[in-house]
Amino acid sequence: MYQRRLINHFESLPTLDAEDLNIVDHLHKEGVFVTSLEAFDASLASAFLPQATQLKQSLIQTDKPEHYRQPYVLATPSQVVQYPETFLFGLNERLLKIAENYLGLPVAYHGMYFHRDFTNALPKKSKLWHRDMEDYRSFKVVLYLSDIFDDAHGPIQYIPKKITESVVQKIKYRYGYVNDSLMSKNLSGSTWKSCLGSSGTMIFIDTATLFHRGKVPSATDRFAAFFDYTSRYPKRPYYCKSSLPDNTLKMMAAQVSNDQKNCLLWRQANR
Repeated sequence: MYQRRLINHFESLPTLDAEDLNIVDHLHKEGVFVTSLEAFDASLASAFLPQATQLKQSLIQTDKPEHYRQPYVLATPSQVVQYPETFLFGLNERLLKIAENYLGLPVAYHGMYFHRDFTNALPKKSKLWHRDMEDYRSFKVVLYLSDIFDDAHGPIQYIPKKITESVVQKIKYRYGYVNDSLMSKNLSGSTWKSCLGSSGTMIFIDTATLFHRGKVPSATDRFAAFFDYTSRYPKRPYYCKSSLPDNTLKMMAAQVSNDQKNCLLWRQANR
């Protein structure tokens, strides 16, 4: 069914220019592509970054002692609603066209997750090696909102595509999380890649095909926004959750085009 859908939708894929085709090509070959938001789209950066900076400050100001018992805290829906351009960034038409070309199918946008990752936290869940299981391919955009110049600042790390495939076979991986100890027994740490860059670094990554993790920062808290996409026919739809409640999604949908609305309210669009 999945292969049939890819074939049937091929002629309907949106046209891309050479720059965006290069991003899709890198994702197919390597599973990752790194640039900066300013280089990708300066006007998009000017709309997104001021509100993202305010949301970051809001997350700092709502600091609570219980936060530090977990590896990270997310901006709440009520905080995100105060800065709607941060969420609506993920519905940018250029991003959606790139996502559709990579996924090969109509896009489902699952929203934005705005992270504050704490220093020296105990590695749990997304801080451990894993692959996302929602779909055959995933499309994720990560925007750093703090400088991440080395591993001490908590970069996104991944294992290259071909090596991931060999490790999957070697450890008989199906799903779940893999700690450093098991990964190190089966793979040299020199093959682990870190996505480094200043605030504003933009990472496109397929988190379904690559082993990846967010390294726990040891120097300072890490701030980053994650934008999540799959096809509208995900392999495991029960894992596909929205970052915002339904009533807030409908409010956001009122501000966008019909095509963007179908990406946001994809479950209704499939009916």
